[in-house]
Amino acid sequence: MLFNSQIFVFLFFPITLLGYYILHRFGRHTAAKGWLLLASFVFYGYHHVSYLLLLLGSIALNYLIYLALERLTGKKVRLFLFVLGLLANLGSIGYFKYYNFFAKNINSVLPLSIPLKNILLPLGISFFTFQQVSFLVDSYRKEVGSYHLLDYALFVSFFPQLVAGPIVLHDHLIPQFSEEERYHLNTDRFAAGLRYFILGLAKKQLIADRFGAVADLGYAAPESFDTPAIALVILSYTLQIYYDFSGYSDMAIGLGKMLGFDLPVNFNSPYKAATIAEFWKKWHMTMTGFFTKYLYIPLGGSRKGKLRTYLNTLFVFAVSGLWHGAAWSFVFWGALHGAALVFHRMIAEQVKRIPKWITRICTFLFVNLAWVFFRAEGFWQAKSVLLQLLRGGFRGAGGGTWDRLLPAFFGSSADQLLVNFPEMAGGYAFFTSLTALVAIILILIYTFVGRSTHEVVAAGKAKAGTGILYGLLFAVTLLALMKVSTFLYFNF
Repeated sequence: MLFNSQIFVFLFFPITLLGYYILHRFGRHTAAKGWLLLASFVFYGYHHVSYLLLLLGSIALNYLIYLALERLTGKKVRLFLFVLGLLANLGSIGYFKYYNFFAKNINSVLPLSIPLKNILLPLGISFFTFQQVSFLVDSYRKEVGSYHLLDYALFVSFFPQLVAGPIVLHDHLIPQFSEEERYHLNTDRFAAGLRYFILGLAKKQLIADRFGAVADLGYAAPESFDTPAIALVILSYTLQIYYDFSGYSDMAIGLGKMLGFDLPVNFNSPYKAATIAEFWKKWHMTMTGFFTKYLYIPLGGSRKGKLRTYLNTLFVFAVSGLWHGAAWSFVFWGALHGAALVFHRMIAEQVKRIPKWITRICTFLFVNLAWVFFRAEGFWQAKSVLLQLLRGGFRGAGGGTWDRLLPAFFGSSADQLLVNFPEMAGGYAFFTSLTALVAIILILIYTFVGRSTHEVVAAGKAKAGTGILYGLLFAVTLLALMKVSTFLYFNF
């Protein structure tokens, strides 16, 4: 079930919301949490029943290990249970997400023939597994309070953030389940949540999917486009992944607020960053926090000298690349960012002397080009895109590049007209190309200088007529629900 689907917007969430607050209204707080847990299971199992069985098994195993770690005092037995739980979690994600990746690589270097399998990747396994790993680590460190099974299960499976984050830690969410004020409908929080959801949905449907159509067309056949067109293709994916993933995170925050809970901010206008270090303080912030707390710091962080700091940074970002996908191109993407952070550390004092507008452009250009390896199906496709960027030339008006690329911004209706009505297509192609180019430039400008979703939501409640504007935006966005598309991070 997708946030941007009619069944979710018009059926699942209204029923979930209504039942949840009715139970709270009559003082059935435990039942209300149980209702929310059941709704989360329905939400997850809607995709595939086997997903739900895996989730239930994972919750049960980790909670049992948590109980044992809480009650046992022997160091050896606690360490054994901790390692057992860690291996179970990492083994699960390793099998479902990385089995074929490792099998192919082992077969390529050793005289083995490990069979490949047709494994169905469970949605959100990276997110709910890492949340439970963090819980397990904190349990072993004795940094976890006394949690009931209902609270723990709801923490893991809470549907707004279950399949694509943000990555929520137990000490952020579980205590909220026991706060009395969250049992009652807070109109200000609910209104803010609704604004978050509408803005996130608009980001996904009206912006991300349009840029995605341009990126898909360009990556499918990069050799058929000239240099300016390929530059637009690369830029389109840069904007697509931001508006797609931040849109999902905004919707998750909005859904949480409408249910009375606060989820952590995951994006804060990352493309405004003046350095790569600042970028990673603004992009996928909960993932950055997770890897910092549970990998970078345990490795020694920046406490053991410059060389160790640089190696730790490179390793953590290579792992973060692998976390995103089972391909060397993802690892390379992560390593690129790790290398950029190391380089930034080396010249940090010099960077401070450079005007910020220059460092912002340099940072964005680096991030933009690095996304090529993230988006490409492999190094071969990344190579094709980047080579075409260098040698594609400029074919000029009528060269067939912009005429085919920009109308994709408006979707299949423009494509059909260009194919079926060639006499009309000339003028229409010019009109759609010009309109799309203006829209792209305006969106790009807003990305660089506009307010973040969080700033927009905070400012919106103080202005008269804001509700009408949000209603109009929601109405326009609902029209786009006729074509439902999945979120990019469902693949990771």
